[in-house]
Amino acid sequence: MRQLAAELARTAQDARLRWISAVLVLLLTVAGLGAWRDSTRYAGEVAQVAAAERARWLGQDAKNPHSADHFGLWVFRPSAPLAVLDPGTEPYTGRMVRVEAHVFNDAVYRAIQDAGPLARSGLGSVADIVQLVVPLAAILLGFSAFAADRERGTLRLALGNGGPPGRLFAARFAALFAALALVAGLPLLGIGALAVMSQDHTGWQLVPRLLTWIAAQLAYGAVFLLLAMLVSLVARTARGALAASLAAWVLLCVAAPRLAVVGVDAVVPALSYREVRARIEAGFRGHRTAEANDVRTREVLARYGVSDPDELPVDLRGLMMSENESHNFAVYDRELGAFFDSLAAQDRALAWAGLLSPRVALQALSQTLAGTDFAQHAHFVWAAEAYRRGISERMNAEIRDHPQRGGTTLVAGSDLWGEIPSFVPRPLPFATTLANARVPALVLALWLGLMAALCRPLVRRLKP
Repeated sequence: MRQLAAELARTAQDARLRWISAVLVLLLTVAGLGAWRDSTRYAGEVAQVAAAERARWLGQDAKNPHSADHFGLWVFRPSAPLAVLDPGTEPYTGRMVRVEAHVFNDAVYRAIQDAGPLARSGLGSVADIVQLVVPLAAILLGFSAFAADRERGTLRLALGNGGPPGRLFAARFAALFAALALVAGLPLLGIGALAVMSQDHTGWQLVPRLLTWIAAQLAYGAVFLLLAMLVSLVARTARGALAASLAAWVLLCVAAPRLAVVGVDAVVPALSYREVRARIEAGFRGHRTAEANDVRTREVLARYGVSDPDELPVDLRGLMMSENESHNFAVYDRELGAFFDSLAAQDRALAWAGLLSPRVALQALSQTLAGTDFAQHAHFVWAAEAYRRGISERMNAEIRDHPQRGGTTLVAGSDLWGEIPSFVPRPLPFATTLANARVPALVLALWLGLMAALCRPLVRRLKP
């Protein structure tokens, strides 16, 4: 404890800590407050427009239920509360879906279309700063841990007073990590707490999610702190240690992530969305022909044991629409399900590609824990589709159960529109999030273990 206290005092007196802290806190605060402002504004807009859409649906004129199904409405994806810290895929995936009869529409309005130059530069979010600047801060704190003492000739004194080299290494790492956790962890905690308290986010389990997210960022910083101390153990001079550490930062934080993305795209390619839509249309086309419709009509008449549609206890048109939708649902599930599965497979492969760079592992882990990964987007898209199907099934059931005889047309009104509940999007449970985070968390832990394992024999052989 005495040695740890000495190292803490030594670190606190280091001028580098003060200006590193100032720069890092400034960057995190500016990015975090800007993201919080945008998130608050977007949440207000979503609530306002969603209420207007609900009122538009309930206030529509009396009409045939199928016309109401085509009338449709828009549903919206609220931003994840921790998108303030890591927007993940949210800027690149649509935030609103139009639900209407027959059509599984794409999500539209991508926030990146309105992004400013800072976002396009790669430092537009808190997560970007953590992934690029925090490793630099760790390197600047740790590169001279032993190289400077060796260069000044004071390492012998440090070893003589501190006892075993392992104890000295552990004390210095603990002191430097405490400093890094203070200058990076506290701003992240403050920004996250602001996001947690500013709005009501039901279902997100925000406190455990936030604490787990911050722990992942600090583990990532610890990887680079150990890397800098590893280089410091072998470098003859502090300048050499700094140069080697910065070269490693460029390789791991800039070059390797790009190679990982290119490699995953080549090894695990996603399905072509255009081809998927073409297969969907082909699946519908064979079911829409007049011949196929006649066959299904005869099957329905035979099923009920009648020869004339007017003798059916149900409306033939409503029944046929309901069965046609069931066919379309199956086509959508098969084709778009395969497409989304291919994208999920790419995400899993990219998480394993984190073995090439801890930044790749952290990107996957951070997005998952923040609730801004592609899995959350897919969950919203399928929830919107389930809502659309619920509307179609209810409108078709209304037609089916009220046979229209003698050329009459069924007209429904506000009572039927009110039976459709509001769309309430819910996030994936936090337990599912943790399950999805296992691979990137394991990869990041492997990086941490690798750095510690490489340091261990060098510490044992530490000499002035």
